[in-house]
Amino acid sequence: MEINMRSQIGKNIRALRARRLVSQEDLAEATGVTAQAVSKWETGAANPDLMLLPKLAEYFDVTIDSLFHIRESDNMLPEDSASVLRQHADWWAGIEETDLTTVALPRYGFFTPTEDTLCLLGDIRGKNVLEIACGSGDSLVWMGKKGARELWGLDISSAQIKRADAALRKNGMNANLFVAPMELNPGLPHGHFDLVFSIYGLGWSMDLEKTVCHIAQYLRPGGKLVFSWDNPLMQCVISENGKYSFCRSYLEEEQIPISKHNDIFHLNNWKLSTYLNCLARHGFLVEQLVEESEYDEKEAAVFEEGRLYSAGRARFFNPAFIVKARRI
Repeated sequence: MEINMRSQIGKNIRALRARRLVSQEDLAEATGVTAQAVSKWETGAANPDLMLLPKLAEYFDVTIDSLFHIRESDNMLPEDSASVLRQHADWWAGIEETDLTTVALPRYGFFTPTEDTLCLLGDIRGKNVLEIACGSGDSLVWMGKKGARELWGLDISSAQIKRADAALRKNGMNANLFVAPMELNPGLPHGHFDLVFSIYGLGWSMDLEKTVCHIAQYLRPGGKLVFSWDNPLMQCVISENGKYSFCRSYLEEEQIPISKHNDIFHLNNWKLSTYLNCLARHGFLVEQLVEESEYDEKEAAVFEEGRLYSAGRARFFNPAFIVKARRI
């Protein structure tokens, strides 16, 4: 009986960890044990101490009972989504700092007006802020310099979280940083945040409904969500032979493979209405939708073959959209 219990709880911890996309080292650090101890749990060689069960349950955002009996309704991702997200996390872990192309506040995206022009965020002073897909932490540093009271960040990549932590410490700032996919709650408090924001991150979600549902829970009533992402038309238009033309349907919302450094990623190319309707279903009132471009006219006159982000494209349609919404 003891061996069977070891085997079951070990399998469940391994499944919870895998679907939360965290390593044995991450789990060990969060629970105050060694990675070797976590390995023994998962192989059935040992059980976690009974005193650790509440901490494990809190870390995985499940009940203690779920550590012994996982249900599909628990805070976990379907295996197909988890597999894609693990691939994304592995890519970020391997990328070099010099290969990073950072889009961070006060910028919202490629060829978009900046926050200095748009003034979507308002006065940050004394606010509790959370960034979804915080990357290397540049936007959180910007928030800190604007006087935010609490800085929180969530990212799928432990490598990016380490970069963010280093950037914040370099600027004399502290933040609560979590390694987890945005589709799951890694232990973030409900009703705590005045502002949740995401600069070119939200569109990487594999489950928009879960992501927006969690964001709504994180925000206090009246709290704001501000996020930016590619115009869905960006993945539907190609530039070749001196002209721009459609290569896929805007309406089908298919999962699109994206090639980066010889690796293939997948993103769901949701329509703009899908984002807005999802926000409405989860108790948000959209206050502003920004579809504006800023570019140099001389650069826009030059056709750039195969270029995804270019002034030439921005002349015909905005490369990014920005949404400001309020939780009601």
